[in-house]
Order: sequence, then structure tokens, then C-alpha cells
Amino acid sequence: MKTSKSVILARVFFILIATLIGCWIGLSRERTIEYSLIAFISSLIFVVFEYSTNIVSSKKILMAAIGLFCGLAVSFLIYPTIPEGIMSQMHARIVCNLLFGYFGVVLALKHEERFTLSRLRFIITNPTGAASIIDTNVIIDGRVIDIYQTNFLRGPLIVPNFVLDELQLIADSHDPQKRARGRRGLENLERLKKANAQLQIYEKDFDNIKDVDHKLIQLAKEINGSILTNDYNLNKVASLHQVQVLNINDLAQAIRPAVLIGDAIKIRILREGKEENQGVGYLEDGTMVVVDEGRVHIGNSINVVVTSVLQTSAGRMVFAKIRSSETVIA
Repeated sequence: MKTSKSVILARVFFILIATLIGCWIGLSRERTIEYSLIAFISSLIFVVFEYSTNIVSSKKILMAAIGLFCGLAVSFLIYPTIPEGIMSQMHARIVCNLLFGYFGVVLALKHEERFTLSRLRFIITNPTGAASIIDTNVIIDGRVIDIYQTNFLRGPLIVPNFVLDELQLIADSHDPQKRARGRRGLENLERLKKANAQLQIYEKDFDNIKDVDHKLIQLAKEINGSILTNDYNLNKVASLHQVQVLNINDLAQAIRPAVLIGDAIKIRILREGKEENQGVGYLEDGTMVVVDEGRVHIGNSINVVVTSVLQTSAGRMVFAKIRSSETVIA
């Protein structure tokens, strides 16, 4: 996810303030340069560590923290048993903390797949906009990328782990067509991530539910989110469970042009167009209709045939020509 300018500025100020504090401490000990350098390097290492949390998944961070805590707990029990003849208690504690802390972190990360965080919610829905859960079909379809870039989707986009597993299964299929669809889905996910989408991986699974569609419905109920899909059957089943569904096909149907190429419509020519012999009229919804050779019919209603429809961010424009058997209606 793209780092905001305010976060970058906060990091710069943190390094600067830490360096100044090091300088201030060094003044009292007449070692200003050394303490300033130590503070600068330490704050820089801390910022690098903080930045790395954007790359590592939440589950890995939590498992590493649990492993470290367990390792330090074991160290607390072990180091007092080391005889002082071997090393002092302080040295024994440092060595044990280092060894068992490292062992706990590595052990937890190596075996993280054996643990489930199904009872923890990593996704907290935004009160101003519910999260949208993406299903496999929408990922393969790819239109969600364009919809997101137009800022019509609010809140985070969630891809459950079980959807990723299904997508990976399709991409590894022996069927060339299925394999191509699966790889297209993986490419679309990468494009969506690069579009600075609030894309989050939800790690919870429902082992007692086998069907992916019903897993999506259950997840939507738990986080009070919506399902983003183009699957007609999933749409119907989710509606029965009173789960909100955002169907891309319904959206496309709702914003389709009021008229299509080849449609015959009646239009009243109100004024002349920019080009020679053009006439301009308007549909009931205010859409401009430019009629070729319609200038001579200004003030009259005529039957025309739509030849093209131009959709822009400013609105829709329809181009038409007069029907060959046209008679002027005053």
C-alpha cells in the first residue's frame, strides 16, 4: 500500500528528534558526536523495522511476537539454574534471552501454518463504508479494477484465503482454458494491488463449510460486509441469507446506454449542430442527440436511427441519421 506523505514526514521528524536527544545526552558526558551518531543509527534501524511491517503479514508478526514471548518466558525459568561458576547471572540472563528468544521466533514462524487465527478478526470495517469481499469470478472478470479506479467502491477490498486457494487451484488446472482463467485472475489481483487498492488478505477459514460460496456468505455475516460478485446463483443465495451483494452485472445493466446502436427513436430537432447540416435534439433524460442532415428539420420531430453512442466522463452523446422513409411531423 502506498505510504502517505504524513507518515514519511513523521519518520523524518522521529529520526531528527532522536538524533537531537542523543546530542543532548552526549553534551553532559562530553561525547556529543558519538551519542548523536548512535541515536541516529538506532532510530534509522527502528524506522526500517517499522517499515518492514508493511511487507510481512499480520499473522507472521503476531506469531513472531508470541514465539518471542514464549522464548523469553522459558529463558526466565532457565537462566537462574546456570551456576555462577560458569558465568554471572547477568550474563546468563542475556545469553538465555538471546538464544531462547531467537528459538521461539523461528519456531513460531516455521510452524505458523499449523495454527489458525480463525477466532480473531483482522478486518475492522470502516463505519463510513463497509468492506467488500471479492469472490473468484470477480477477480477473473477484472472489471473490479476499473470500478475501483472510478472511486465508486468505499472501504477495504477483502480477498479471503480460501478464494486465493480456489484461484490457485484453477491456475494449476490441467485444462488449458481453466489454467488461462486462473492466471488471468492472479494477474488481475496484482493489477488491483498496484492500483493502490485497500486490498487485504483475510486469513480466516471455515473448516466446517466445504462450499466456497457459503464460506463467503458466512464471512460477510461475521464482518458485516458485502459480497462483490458477478455470479447469479451466489447473488440469489446471499440475498436469501440477507447478505448485501454488489453484482457487477447489475451495475453494468443499470448504467448501459438508454439507446443502442440500430435503435429507431423519435427526436425533436431544436438547433443546428457544430458541423455542417447537423441538427441537435435531446432525449428525455437530457442526452444530446446529434442528427446528420438534421439541420433542415429544426423545429420538427423526426424518426432517426442511432449510429453510435459516445460515453465520456462529461456524459453520453448519441449520433444518429435520418431514416430513409422519413416524413416530417410538425
